[in-house]
Amino acid sequence: MSQLKVLHRLWKLDPGGIETWLLNLARLKPGDVQFDFVVEEPGGRYEEELRAVGSRVFCLSPKSRLRKRLEISGLALRSRSLDKVLAESGYDVFHVHGEEFLGDALTVAAEAGIPVRVAHCHGSVLARGTRNPEMAIRSVRFRTVDRRRILKHATDICAVSSEAGRFLIGEHWGTDSRCTLLHCGIPLDQFRAVAEVGDRSRYRGSLGIPRDGIVIGHVGSMGPSPVKNHRFLVEVFDALARRDSRYCLCLAGDGPLRPEIERDVSRRGLQKRVFMPGVSNDVPALMVGGFDVFVLPSFYEGLPVVGLEAVAAGLHTVCSDTITGDFTARFSGRVTAVSLKASPSEWADLVEAALKKRVAPAEGVAIIENSPFSIEASLSAMVNMYRSRLAQVSQARC
Repeated sequence: MSQLKVLHRLWKLDPGGIETWLLNLARLKPGDVQFDFVVEEPGGRYEEELRAVGSRVFCLSPKSRLRKRLEISGLALRSRSLDKVLAESGYDVFHVHGEEFLGDALTVAAEAGIPVRVAHCHGSVLARGTRNPEMAIRSVRFRTVDRRRILKHATDICAVSSEAGRFLIGEHWGTDSRCTLLHCGIPLDQFRAVAEVGDRSRYRGSLGIPRDGIVIGHVGSMGPSPVKNHRFLVEVFDALARRDSRYCLCLAGDGPLRPEIERDVSRRGLQKRVFMPGVSNDVPALMVGGFDVFVLPSFYEGLPVVGLEAVAAGLHTVCSDTITGDFTARFSGRVTAVSLKASPSEWADLVEAALKKRVAPAEGVAIIENSPFSIEASLSAMVNMYRSRLAQVSQARC
């Protein structure tokens, strides 16, 4: 079987749900697929490892701040740097990820003659819900120009959840034959390995967490957008902390909102019970060794990879009911969804109930293994989609 050459297009190769999933796919080193990447912003933390596993990483020409503002508002002529990458590299597949400006990239790929062109939506809101005049322009452009370009130039239209699909192309989702769910899977070997070690006290000690601590855990970016809703999470923890002195909160992640979160924690007098270890390079160890329950009060999520990781770690998750039903319904036995209109005290009640629902990591791993959300399942679904579409395109050209 001939090797497929695939170019993934995204913003930057820094830790995040999409980026981590793609890195994990590349780590599998499938012999019949070459995964390469093209990014708008260079210097991502994952670039070095991707190159080490055999992927090429292309960085588009840098743009001035003014140029970026004009482009996202649709007021500038397009840059030709992506055209050059596609013209010189002979890719079979161009796979663009995100929510916004997918149609623009697909137009370039169509003009370059790339036979398989995939739009893949990973969210259900633009720019994490930011509201300003620029976003109003972008919102109109997203629903008109970009949507028309996706429908015109995509050979496949994917989404991580039904909500994300409807958000991307509206009423066409589910009626257009090109539409399909393509979930982001997670690797399970690390969860198995960590579970075998089983020394939770040692791992917690490395984070400074007391031996008798009951840890409410969260993993997520601290901005620039407040979409992960850390402020509310701290309120919930405040309610819990008043009930039992053993409760601790571990907030893994980093970002420009961290100082604001730290001030809120300090203002409530919780600084000795809230731990912020920064970006974790080993989420399985953090969840299995450090957490007793997982809490995810996000305003929006396409399909939360960290939620899948929590399931694999054996944790019960308490999350906002704004998170897609593709996650909360699929794993209803391991997830409690609650309205963000509920009070912090009501959330605290549910978190305490969830603490009693933790299971062994081996059971959590088995749940993910028997679903479409393992890394192997997502790789298989992706490659099958590529090859099926490429065969149809080749047949049509004959």
